[in-house]
Amino acid sequence: MTQLLDRAQLRARYRITGRIVMDTALHIGGGRNPSAATDSPVVRDGAGRPFIPGSSLKGAFRASVEHLAPNLGIRACGLTDGSTGCLTALPSDDERAKAYQEVSKQVGRKANESVRESVTLLGGAPLDEEGRITQDTLLVLLDRHLCDTCKAFGSPYLSSAVLFQDAPISEIWRALPEVPTQIRDGVGIDRDSERAREGIKYDFEVVPPQTSFDFALMLENPTERDLGLVALGLQEFIGGMIPLGGIRSRGLGRCHLEEVKIESVDLTNFNAAMKAYLLDRAMALQPADAFIRRYLGALLNEGRN
Repeated sequence: MTQLLDRAQLRARYRITGRIVMDTALHIGGGRNPSAATDSPVVRDGAGRPFIPGSSLKGAFRASVEHLAPNLGIRACGLTDGSTGCLTALPSDDERAKAYQEVSKQVGRKANESVRESVTLLGGAPLDEEGRITQDTLLVLLDRHLCDTCKAFGSPYLSSAVLFQDAPISEIWRALPEVPTQIRDGVGIDRDSERAREGIKYDFEVVPPQTSFDFALMLENPTERDLGLVALGLQEFIGGMIPLGGIRSRGLGRCHLEEVKIESVDLTNFNAAMKAYLLDRAMALQPADAFIRRYLGALLNEGRN
């Protein structure tokens, strides 16, 4: 249990890549820019090319997984649902949250009676031979008191096992002298009269449909459950069920993931796989469909039990 949550030593790594193809236009705002020819330009990299921030990808991917996870009997707090018992979503005055904060502040120190009571309140966890709180103590408590999606995608208490990279515009688009974008008009709506309000017409920039971006995520030391949740997200992404960016209620941001490639390496033992990875950066390739069916099938089987 403790080992599965440990992010300190690299034991296994997965790299998943693909191509995001926009089915409709995309708008991810890049903030106000006085020099831009629009009220709301899209976010751009240092070379002036549109890209999709990893934070946007992670947020959309995680939200999609959390939307479906409860249907499979998987705990998912959505960062706000305290009824799941997840530490991430508990209010700061909850006795469990306060108990964990007290224990976490004593790492490396011998546990006094108050700290021992807090550990007991949280279900108990091992101390070292001298009765001190260790990182293993915290990991056992986090394994018990974080929901499954927080363990996979991270929380203020534990780093994420799933790492999303920024998605640059694909090479065929980077080769163009300038990536074409479009300017669209919008108006503000008065919610009382349900009519357009005067004086608040605006425009915004979009990346046009059929534009593609390079997708990549890494998993480090994933559990079987982590792999199942990623497989669930990939299935939704491939099926076009994860919209990206803003103004989605008006049709923007629809997309799908294609050309998915999954590579992995097991580094638990000094073997041929480790040597090939360290010397040649070689990773074992596995079919995306087989990966998704295997780990998503395991989640479905868990839900039936």
